[in-house]
Amino acid sequence: MSRRVITRTPIIDKECLIEALKASNCQYQDQGNRISVQIGYANITYIQKDTHFSVDYYSDHRDERNFVESVNKAYLRIYKAKLERLERERLEEEARKERERLEAFKEAQKAQIIEKAKKQGYKVKEVKKGDKIQLVCVRYV
Repeated sequence: MSRRVITRTPIIDKECLIEALKASNCQYQDQGNRISVQIGYANITYIQKDTHFSVDYYSDHRDERNFVESVNKAYLRIYKAKLERLERERLEEEARKERERLEAFKEAQKAQIIEKAKKQGYKVKEVKKGDKIQLVCVRYV
């Protein structure tokens, strides 16, 4: 008896599937577009289609169903963690770009102030007070 199972959780990420199989403490073989798992006497195969993996197994024992369900749960947990990590990295990258933009604005503003002061005959000194920079204009008469 052969069975092709469509899981409730679409398995779309091979890296997360392999992590889920490792978390399930099973022996598996990665053969490119298919991953074979040996559970007792049963062979469970994850076959990569265009957009997802489907699960094939040739037995109707409870052990196989439980194994597939446990891999699905582990996959979902690992996939959610990956999505959260990617979102965190995206937000960190946006924050870094925003800080760089702010720093570039401050430098441009500082250069503009110094240039304007020099045109009016002042010398400009930078004085640091804590985390702030104060530009002091000095003119010798």
